[in-house]
Amino acid sequence: MIIDQYPFIILVYIFFAYLIAGTVKGSIGFGLPTVSISLLAFIIDVKEVIGLVLLPTLLINIYQLTQGGFFISLIKQTKYFLIFSTLFVYPGVYLLKVFQSELVLISVATVLILNSTLSLLNITYKLKSASSPYTQSILGAMNGIVIGLTSIYTMPLVFLLQSFNFNKNQTIQLLGIAFFLYPAAQFISFSNFDLITMQIFINSIVILIPIFIGVLIGQYIRRFISEVLFRKIFYLMLLLMSCIIIFNLI
Repeated sequence: MIIDQYPFIILVYIFFAYLIAGTVKGSIGFGLPTVSISLLAFIIDVKEVIGLVLLPTLLINIYQLTQGGFFISLIKQTKYFLIFSTLFVYPGVYLLKVFQSELVLISVATVLILNSTLSLLNITYKLKSASSPYTQSILGAMNGIVIGLTSIYTMPLVFLLQSFNFNKNQTIQLLGIAFFLYPAAQFISFSNFDLITMQIFINSIVILIPIFIGVLIGQYIRRFISEVLFRKIFYLMLLLMSCIIIFNLI
C-alpha cells in the first residue's frame, strides 16, 4: 500500500495534495486529476499519479452526471464530440505509455499554461459549426488524445462549451457526463497497456478518503466564496505549478 512506500512526511504531503484536489473538485466541479498531477508530479512518477486518480474521478462524477435534468438534450447536441473524445483516449494513453515521463510532464505543463492563460484573460473562441458532426468529431479526437496523454479533460472541450453557450446547470451536467466517460476510457486503456497494477488500484481506493473529505470541504466553501474568484485562484495556481514543472525539467 501507499503507506508502505514513502516516509511519513511525504505521506502527509500526498494526503494534503489529494485533499486540495478534492476541495477544488467540490468547489468548481472539475480539476481533480489536474490538481493531483500538478502537486504530486514532483515526488511520484506522472504515469502513476494519473493511474491513481482514475477510480476516484470515475466514482465522483457518477453523481454529477445525473444532476441537472438536461441529460438527453446534452447527449443529442454533443454526441459526436463525446464519442470521438472517448474513443481517442486509447491512442492518447498509448502515447503516454511510450513517451518518457519528462516529455509527458512537458505536455501536461504546456496544456495547463494554455488553458489557464485563456481562462485568466477571459479569452473565448466560439466555433461557428459547433453542431457539425465533422467539427465535433475532429475536436473530440483532439480532446481524447490530450486526455490520454495528460489526463487534462478541458482542452479543447472548453471551446465546445463556449460555442454552445450552455447555462451553469447544463455545463455542470455535461462536464459530469464527459468526466465519467473519460476516466472509464482511461481505466480500460491503462489496463490494456499494463499501466494499472493491483498496487495502484488498491492505493487509488485509499486516496478516496482525502479526496471525498476535500469534496465535502469544497462544497461547503462554495457557499461563501464566489465561484468566479475561486476559478481565478485555481487557474493562477495551475499557471504557477506549470511554470515550476517546466523550470524543474530544464
